[in-house]
Amino acid sequence: MKQALTLVTLSLLPLITYSNLGVSGRQGQVWQADVQIRTLEVTRSRSTMTARIVIYSERDDEARDSHLIVLLPLGVGIDRLTPGCTATAGPSMVPSLRAAVECDLGSIPNHGIREAVIATTIPPDVFPKRFGVFVYSSTPDPAPGNNYAERTIQ
Repeated sequence: MKQALTLVTLSLLPLITYSNLGVSGRQGQVWQADVQIRTLEVTRSRSTMTARIVIYSERDDEARDSHLIVLLPLGVGIDRLTPGCTATAGPSMVPSLRAAVECDLGSIPNHGIREAVIATTIPPDVFPKRFGVFVYSSTPDPAPGNNYAERTIQ
């Protein structure tokens, strides 16, 4: 009985492989979206730092259920957020401090753009002023290396 089951399983492999081939023998269409960080600009004024993040998607399909995670510099509070973004809770002893912001970007169509703007307080001088951003979606991403960016300002 076990051998018959093995033969059935092996006999289906050529069919599964063939179903992914086009008429010319090349690989057929796959479901994919290369969601990526296109721009991360960080500016500073006297009392705030502002991060502007531009997210772009390409490669045939929409990037479904897309999310952006922004890692904030140490010792900052939130001044302003783009709608759809929420800051993580701060510690009980200093609830105004934040560590990250999460943004729900929804579906991004092929060649579509989303933008998020986050303004924070200025951290104490002893801390680096570094933002890290990461974007992902529930659509398979053929080039995940462009999903992350970071910037440090003085």
